[in-house]
Amino acid sequence: MKPRLTIIGLGRLGTSIGLALKKSGAELEIVGHDKSREAIGHAQKAGAIDKGEWNLYNACEGAGLIVLSMPLAGVLENINLLREDVAPGVIVTDTASVKMPVLEAAKVFKPGVHFIGGDPVFRPTRNDTPLETDASADLFQNGVYCLTPTPATEPDAVQVITGFVSMLGAKPLFLDPAEHDGLAAGAQHLATVAESALLKTVTASSGWRELNKFAGADFFAATQLAAHPAASTAQMLLAQREPLLQWMDLYGQSLRDMKMLLVENDAAGLEKWLASAQDARTNWLNNEVGVSTPVDLSEVRAGALRMFIGGLATRFGGDKKK
Repeated sequence: MKPRLTIIGLGRLGTSIGLALKKSGAELEIVGHDKSREAIGHAQKAGAIDKGEWNLYNACEGAGLIVLSMPLAGVLENINLLREDVAPGVIVTDTASVKMPVLEAAKVFKPGVHFIGGDPVFRPTRNDTPLETDASADLFQNGVYCLTPTPATEPDAVQVITGFVSMLGAKPLFLDPAEHDGLAAGAQHLATVAESALLKTVTASSGWRELNKFAGADFFAATQLAAHPAASTAQMLLAQREPLLQWMDLYGQSLRDMKMLLVENDAAGLEKWLASAQDARTNWLNNEVGVSTPVDLSEVRAGALRMFIGGLATRFGGDKKK
């Protein structure tokens, strides 16, 4: 019998996880669950899962690894729902972009359940479009997959999750949960703050009735993060309150610097300021920030596949040693 892996949440990310695992050749039974029957059907049709299960508890039965693939609010909700039903020995991970609240919530699991927080970060390319929404087996290729085990996490469970990340095609990055959240606040969540402020500023203007006629594709692309569900976004921002307040102070200083250049009508200074920001973006897109020697991951992934399947097989239906 193949080891079972369950994906909870079959949006773009969850479906891509299933597709990437299938592409890796991992001998797994992949079960998928979503509140939307349409999402389950789409994932099955795409070949991302072997079985769709609308009942959450049935979907998790017999799984050695459960992946909660959803934003923070959904992860917290599902941890609470599954708190009494996940067997000791089973590994649970998530994909939320905030880790401290998730790790705190995961304390409700039974002793012996291994929770390891995760946050996949996809490497963009110059050809990427912000409108891309299709699931893909290659979504994780050359991306970074943050993992936040604690000192108390069982090493064997960490090994299984490391293999899982390698099978997706990503590079694991181990971080302290608090360190992860501080970095994510600047690199991810500050963008949500900036886009929301832009959207609020323009649409609340007395001139919005005329302004909206000029709001085209650029405005749409610049406010996509601000369009995420308000309750979920507010929960995420509040969870990141302390680091975000610091990043917002820095962001405010950048706006003041630009404003001063405009006030002084300093064309040369403004061009230099913009060019500096653009150079930093180019270095980021070219993966030239803190450049290191490229590593051939083919052998690493081959070994990871063996460790992943072997480690997961011992957890089928719970840890047999417990």
